[in-house]
This record gives sequence, structure tokens and C-alpha cells, in this order.
Amino acid sequence: MPCDIPRIVIAATHSGAGKSTITMGLLMALKKRGLNPQSFKTGPDYLDPMHHTMVIGKECRNLDTWMFGNEAERLFVNGSEGSGISVVEGVMGLYDGIDGISEEGSTAHLSKILKAPVILVVDAKATARSAGAVALGFKEYDKGVDLAGVIFNRVGSQNHLKILNSSLKGMPSLGGVLRNDCMVLESRHLGLVPAEEDYDRGRYEKIREHVESCIDIDKLIKIAGSAPPISREYKKSPSCKSKVRIGLARDRAFNFYYIHNIESLAEAGAEIVPFSPLDDELPDVDGLYFGGGYPELFSNRLEKNTRMRAAVKKASDDGVPIYAECGGLMYLSKQMDDLDGERHEMCGVFGSESKMSDNNRALGYVEMTSNTDSVLCEKGWTVRGHEFHYSTTAPAGSDRYAFDLSKGRGIEDGKDGMMVNNTIAGYTHIHFASNPKLPTKFVESCYIYSKK
Repeated sequence: MPCDIPRIVIAATHSGAGKSTITMGLLMALKKRGLNPQSFKTGPDYLDPMHHTMVIGKECRNLDTWMFGNEAERLFVNGSEGSGISVVEGVMGLYDGIDGISEEGSTAHLSKILKAPVILVVDAKATARSAGAVALGFKEYDKGVDLAGVIFNRVGSQNHLKILNSSLKGMPSLGGVLRNDCMVLESRHLGLVPAEEDYDRGRYEKIREHVESCIDIDKLIKIAGSAPPISREYKKSPSCKSKVRIGLARDRAFNFYYIHNIESLAEAGAEIVPFSPLDDELPDVDGLYFGGGYPELFSNRLEKNTRMRAAVKKASDDGVPIYAECGGLMYLSKQMDDLDGERHEMCGVFGSESKMSDNNRALGYVEMTSNTDSVLCEKGWTVRGHEFHYSTTAPAGSDRYAFDLSKGRGIEDGKDGMMVNNTIAGYTHIHFASNPKLPTKFVESCYIYSKK
């Protein structure tokens, strides 16, 4: 049955226009009003969702029309359940996606799938009437996009805002965010510093107060409420009756996860057991999942937890199903060189060596096909995800690969997913919604191991 979900997309003309900080301020303002907002992030980013999750106290969810276009609407509706308003933060510029021709992966494409009105953040620094021309161009570029209003950012003064507002043609202004130091958050090589590392509630409250003072929140709520009903009729996710325990590496070193991946493993029959490779001992589990993150920043502590490293190596040798992505791949390697070039011993599951670089080594979408059966995939299955890392991993001569890439870089020569025993590790962050059979396959692999 169709259902009403008040919803809004916060987009921008380009990366760096300020939509992330504005979105956080809006989420906090909506929560303060008792609307119980649910946040979503367009694209594969992990860091903005961490900040959303921190400020509203509930998991932000990624939506991506290239990685899992057929599932985006279902994930949005299911994720919005129980909320009073859904807020979708865009990615890059409104129309930026997979390439210069297709709309796939763009905020615009997602807004059309969700039938959601869009508010465009326009960076007004060093511009005046020309900002109106920019906004009009975005509105006319694709009339299938419901561009319902504009928020100006980095406004110099009230007089500057008056000029900006009068420049608009055919769309309303929801206000202008005046330049203020509180609207800047710390960043590092992969983007914003994770919220849990740099969380200062007082600073976030200043963002909320500033956004509330500059933006017409009532008008935004009214626009969100104008979104038409959206369908609720979907196929059910695959399920597995097997009951297993899967250890989830989750701490300051490993925190890049799609909440959908974790939930889909639980739906498939897994009890998720969080643990810290930094501080804990390995729990008694039937499988392990290592996500990405910043192991290079915590390499000393990872190295010093020798009992954990030895236990992970033994688990792999014993045939425990293990899946690792990016930072997880680095941790399972024999050695890792950190940002200062200092070498650290890691788990040694693979004979590979990982090294950090000053430059971005890979960034973009990945599509790959399994060339063999594994604990995660059957031969011939296609999956999608993304890669973003500043490290390189040099495999040992005996390492073999599970995936052939048709798009993306992988570990080397269009290959990804090193395999040994029942362990598979690669640079690609796979989104399980790109192939809904993945969580069931991994849980079943863990179940088979548990019965040995």
C-alpha cells in the first residue's frame, strides 16, 4: 500500500558547498522539535553518516542508485519506518554520478526514485546575483527533479542575503547561513574525522543554533510534507533459519560499515557479536567480519594486541569464514607501514604487505564478478561497491583472487578479494544490497563451519 513519508533531499551545486554541516544542523533542529528524523546519505560515504548517527542517536542509512538501484526505494521506506520526517543528504553536486552522461549514482536520480523534493545549497561566497543564475540552471537542467527551494551558504551579511534572495527566479529561498567558524568540522585524508573521535556536543549545538537562526525550518517541513505517497509493496529479503555468531570488528580502527550489511546478516540468521581488535580478545564465534576504517592511525595498538592477532590467524587457519574490507585487508596482511613509514606486524593471515601513501590510490565505484566459489559468493555472482584508500597492498606470490573487476582498480590488475582457507579480503567495500544473496551465503558458510 502507498504510504505518506514526509521527506526532503539536501543537495548542493558541488562538493564543499556546505551541505553536510547544514544537514547536521537541520537534523538536530528537527529532532529538537520532536519530529524523530531519520537520516540517509546518498552514495557510498561512511563519514557523514557517522555524524548523522551521533547527532540524532539513530543509524544513518546509505542509498545509492548505482550500487543497488533496484533496492533503493525499499531500503528508504523500511529505514523511514517510525520516523516523522526523512532527510536525505546528497553527494557531490546534485547531478554528479557515475559519469558525465548517466544520472545513475547521482542525488538527482535518487530524488526522482524517492519522489522527494530537493533543497539546493548554493555557496554564496564571492557571488551575488549570479547565484540566481546558478540556481535557475540547476532547476532547468532536469525538470524531472523537484527542485523546491534554495539555501544560501557562507553569506556575508543580511544585505548580501537580500541580494541573493532577489536573484532567484521560480523557486523560494529558505534562508542564508551566515559565515561562522562553528560551521567547520575537522577533516583528514579520507574526509571528516569520525564523530566518535572528535565529538563535542557543545560544538554541535552551536551548529544547530546557527542553522535554526538562519533557515526557515517551518518552510522546510512544509515542503517535506508535500512529497507524494510512496509505494510499500516489496519482495521480502532472503532469510536463513541457521543460527550462528558472527564477530564484528568495531572500534576506532574499524568503523566503516553499511548498517544494511550488518542488519541483513542478522536477518539471515546471525547473532552479531561486536569486538575490538584494539583492546579485546577474540570472542567465540563462527565467522568474522572486518570492515574498513583507520588501522594506520592505531597500528601501534593493533600490533601490541598480540593475542588478538594470533587468534585471528589461528581462526583463519582453522577454516573460520572471514570477510574483510580495505582496512580489514590491511589488518590481515603480514605487515603494515603506517603514515610515517613505520612498519608494524599484523595478523599474517596473508603474506601481503600494506603501505600507506600520501596520495589517494583509488576512489570510485567497483563492479566485480566472482571467479570461484567462496564463503561469500558463488562463481558467476556479480556484486557492486566502492573503493577509497590511500594504501597499496603487495600480495605474496601464492595469494589467489576471488573477483575479476569490470570497473574499478582492486588490489592489482583488476583483481580483488585475496583468498586463503575460508578467508576473503579485498579493497572493495561491497554493499550487500547489490546482491541480496550475499548475507545468506555468508551465514550459511558460518553455519557449515559451526557443525564441523
